[in-house]
Amino acid sequence: MHTKNKANLRRFFLYLFRWQLSTPILWLVVRKLGAGIGATIIANLIGGAIFFWIDRFIFTSYAIEVWQFKDTGKCDGCGKEENLWRLVKAPNYDKRDTTPIFLCIECSKAKTEKLRTKGIKIRGKSK
Repeated sequence: MHTKNKANLRRFFLYLFRWQLSTPILWLVVRKLGAGIGATIIANLIGGAIFFWIDRFIFTSYAIEVWQFKDTGKCDGCGKEENLWRLVKAPNYDKRDTTPIFLCIECSKAKTEKLRTKGIKIRGKSK
């Protein structure tokens, strides 16, 4: 088996184990409804097997844009003091492991347009 497949399989089983940590609490609730611990464990395994793929898509997909916001601060582009944000992740763009650069609306629009001309698909508004 390929190393990446083994890592994914290991991550999947760890995820199922994490999902099972909620079993005692869930069992206390469903026991009142007539279900046993075995049914609860099976229900959690089924739920984990389903939601693993959904969570994996949500947390690793480049189809979803991730923006980080600051209520107030100094723009790293022009030095203006106002609300700031930065694009963290988009298709073909990932700045999660870099030093954050927060920009005001004008600098952000300029950078967003520059990224679009490079072929990066950003859904954020541009005026």
